[in-house]
Amino acid sequence: MTLYFATVLPGLEHVLCEEIRVKIPGAAIQDSERGKVSFSSGLPPRALTVLRSADNLYRTISRFRVGPHKIHLADLEREIYRSDKLEAAFSNRTGAVLFKVNASRTGHHTYSRFDAAEAAARGIARRDSRYVHTAEGGHETEFRLDILHGDAVFALRLTDASFRYRTAERRFTPAALRPTVAHALVWLSNPERADVFVDPCCGSGTIVSERTAYPYRHIQGGDAAAEAVDACAANIGSCAGVQIRRWDARRMPIDSGSVDKIVTNLPFGRQIAVEDGFYDAVVAEMKRVLNKEGRVFCLTDADAVLQRAAAQARMSCTKRVTLSLKGLHPSLYVLAKP
Repeated sequence: MTLYFATVLPGLEHVLCEEIRVKIPGAAIQDSERGKVSFSSGLPPRALTVLRSADNLYRTISRFRVGPHKIHLADLEREIYRSDKLEAAFSNRTGAVLFKVNASRTGHHTYSRFDAAEAAARGIARRDSRYVHTAEGGHETEFRLDILHGDAVFALRLTDASFRYRTAERRFTPAALRPTVAHALVWLSNPERADVFVDPCCGSGTIVSERTAYPYRHIQGGDAAAEAVDACAANIGSCAGVQIRRWDARRMPIDSGSVDKIVTNLPFGRQIAVEDGFYDAVVAEMKRVLNKEGRVFCLTDADAVLQRAAAQARMSCTKRVTLSLKGLHPSLYVLAKP
């Protein structure tokens, strides 16, 4: 069994833990803390990329104690130099290899995280003259060093930006969700093969795209902005059973009682202007299109406005989780008919 950890948006650790248990056979959760889940698995790293709620994946190289003073940086350097798993990070590499170390530090120390990163880099470079440290871009290998008071975790980064953003060609509209966050919302909706699924405020289609990762009966997405609809259609591409249209979320061209699940990122925050009465109208419309057992999963920071709209529409409204997102703290709410 190899020890790994994955980073995740704070507030979604429990979602990632559940995804690991369901998708990684034999995996064992070791620890969960803010923005990070540690687990062990006997599967190769490529098998872990099914974790769509994770922002990045890391393989733990070593764990060790570290002192609080600058003099202890020599011990940190030595611990990393002596790690018996360090060579595996450079396997199949020939010639000079550029590497980078990112470090974080929590607690009372007389050195900075940059000092710690430099000490770790010296430990790596001592192993082989071919290993060349760079603080700039262009590196082929990236390490992460986390120091929490007296405990240090040194790890190899296994994924790059294309893992959390899915593709470099993806188009994003203002206030678009990161795909990993969109996936967490989809996961919490318990995707099922028979679902008729709708995102009434689809934007560039991040939620719709993440829902297509699981079997479904039919998916619809729509937005009032033509540029958002165009971006969504381009991002989704040709996908059977998925329909993207321009519409007003307050008057959706969908039959009453025909939808099983709605997952949406409602407009909120400084980037998106919301008309007075919008929440009242869109909640009433979502209630209309839902079937008796249907559920709405919506993200917003407009707590009082949403609660009022739900009460006016006579729908239950339950807060599930609060996130830390771009300086805002929106919550996921679940709405249902009585």
